[in-house]
Order: sequence, then C-alpha cells, then structure tokens
Amino acid sequence: MTPESPVPTGPRPANRHLTAAIWALLVAGLVAVMVAGVREIWTSSERQEFPVLPILGQLSDFQLTERSGEIKTLADLKGEVWLADFFFSTCPGPCPILTTRMGEVAQAVRRTKGKVKIVSITVDPETDTPEKLRKYADQYGAGSNWWFLTGSLSETFRLAREGFKLAVEENPPESVPQAGKMLHSTKVALIDGQGRVRAYYNGTEPDLLARVLPDVGSVLQEQEIHPSIP
Repeated sequence: MTPESPVPTGPRPANRHLTAAIWALLVAGLVAVMVAGVREIWTSSERQEFPVLPILGQLSDFQLTERSGEIKTLADLKGEVWLADFFFSTCPGPCPILTTRMGEVAQAVRRTKGKVKIVSITVDPETDTPEKLRKYADQYGAGSNWWFLTGSLSETFRLAREGFKLAVEENPPESVPQAGKMLHSTKVALIDGQGRVRAYYNGTEPDLLARVLPDVGSVLQEQEIHPSIP
C-alpha cells in the first residue's frame, strides 16, 4: 500500500460486497426479462411466418375399415389435419421405407395431442385384412394417432385416383415383377380439416419430417384463426 492510499475502515468492505450482490441480482433480473422478451418476439414471429398453402383438391366421402375393425369415413376426420399415404404390407419395393418415414412423422405429431393424424391406406385389400394390418402396424410401433385402412379395391382405387389424384394400378406379373402385386404412388398428401389436399411430398425422402412439420403448423394455425369455416 502506498502512503497516498486511503486506509480502509471496517464497514466498507461489507458495504462493497452488499452493493455487488444487489447489482448482481438486478443484472440477473434484467437479463431474464430480456431473454423472455426475445423468446416471445421470436415465437410470435415464428407463428406469423407460416406460409399459406394452396388448395390442390377436395376429397369426396369414403368408407374404409381401420385395423381395429371400426368403419372410418371422411366425416371422422372433419376438423383434423392429417397426412395420408398408400402402401401394401407385402410390398417388396419402397413401402417399408415409406412406412418408416410415416412412423417418424407419427411420432413427431403426437405432441399435438390428437390434432394431427397419420392415415395409411392399403392398395391390396385382398391381402391386407384388419388382422393383417394390426400385425403390420405393430411392427412399426403405430399408436392411436396412426390409422391403417382397408376396403374394397374399387373404393380404394377411386379414392386414390379421384380424391388424392395419385396413381395406382394392379401390376401384371410380367410387367415389373420386383415391384410386387400393386403399383402405386409413394407421395404423401397433407389434408386439412375440410378434407382438402394442401400439399404433396415424396414419402421416401429422408427429410420428409423436416418438410412436413412446417406445413402442418401452417394448416393448424390457419384452422385456429378461422375455426368456423365449414
């Protein structure tokens, strides 16, 4: 200590410590408020940035049987956002990859607490009975938010072609033997609560989940803003 330095008195060190503690609390509180404000601004901005999706088609009513044995119609999905694909359980081609991707989406949308469903429709109803679909669904850990539907071949083909505008046909054995019994599109369709097609995705791409979730958010937000639209 130099001669010019003031000689500290007893209480001053304690006062300095007290002042530092108060300032630390004030700064911590200010930082918490700022972080909360930034989070709220970011969240609001994120909600506003959802794109408005086009209307690509309108589904007509259908009647198919779920793996549980229950009859399902378009009315059972009214007001809900859902993603649909076509497959068959014995498919030796892209179906296992497609179903795996749909399983990833089904797992992710569980956080919506029932607002979003996954609907997989077999194009081989002769083979894919409800019992067969139950076993198939179990292989992929399907929950209650993931339906597996079967029905008559004519109803399924009509729904795929006229409703979803997706290709499907029986595969002659001499045509593409490695494709299995049926030829069908591997696209996934996003449907809103009014039964309207809003988007299509390549269902076998590894980034399906990343591409689907923002659009699901868009349609959910749209329905929250306009809940009374018939």
